[in-house]
Amino acid sequence: MTENSAALPLENFIQAVQSQLDKAQSAMAMKARNLNLPLTFAIKDITLDLRAHVEFARNEIRIRPAGATDAQASLFHLVFAAITRPMIEENATALADDPNERQITDLQDDSLTEENRRQLEWIGVRTVDKLKELNAKGGVSAIGRVTGLPVERLRQALERASAPAVEHVLPMSRGLGDDPAQRRLLRVIGHNLIGDGPAGKAAPRVTLAGQAVAVVKATERELLLAPQAHQWAGELSVVHGDGLAATLSFDLSPFAPAAEGEA
Repeated sequence: MTENSAALPLENFIQAVQSQLDKAQSAMAMKARNLNLPLTFAIKDITLDLRAHVEFARNEIRIRPAGATDAQASLFHLVFAAITRPMIEENATALADDPNERQITDLQDDSLTEENRRQLEWIGVRTVDKLKELNAKGGVSAIGRVTGLPVERLRQALERASAPAVEHVLPMSRGLGDDPAQRRLLRVIGHNLIGDGPAGKAAPRVTLAGQAVAVVKATERELLLAPQAHQWAGELSVVHGDGLAATLSFDLSPFAPAAEGEA
């Protein structure tokens, strides 16, 4: 194993130790609760001295364990103290609970470099929604001052983060109302599917194969469309009032209902 492959991020080491301590705690809980055996001891605090070489690469601290005869290594003195659930909830920075929420790392474009995204994560901005929330509160300049990121680059990232994104187009079997003969719906899944209008959030303008299509329902992450029989294939375009747009080509013609007059 080479030196570079042996080095690992410091947080990975801490999380690995924490994971093994959690397993030990779970085993003790099982012993006390399920086996009706006495709990003879409990672990409160653990002190660990780690001899390792410290490396700094791409804004990340990495450690490489030292050999037995390596006198040039640094010494890490780590203390793992027991904490309670309320302490975790009070002090830990909450991550995104919604698995569909986009992370800052998902902004794979030239507006933010990998280093820029890491700088945002350092101040707790881990999701696109959090970045948009801070922008709505006028916090872009403050973010720039804290992280050193150019404000213009942040504004470009926000513009791209606010643009609609279409990920999937799926058929729906249920029709409009109770009449099964009515047109079936298309379900569009994505992000930022409704934009900002003069009176607040507004449904986007949607076209299929260059022709307008009725929007039955619109939310940030889903559109329900009522296409005509000939609009089940082609290019879907979702356009906000400010001109931001997303397109996706699809072909669901096998699911299209029969046109009027056809058997």
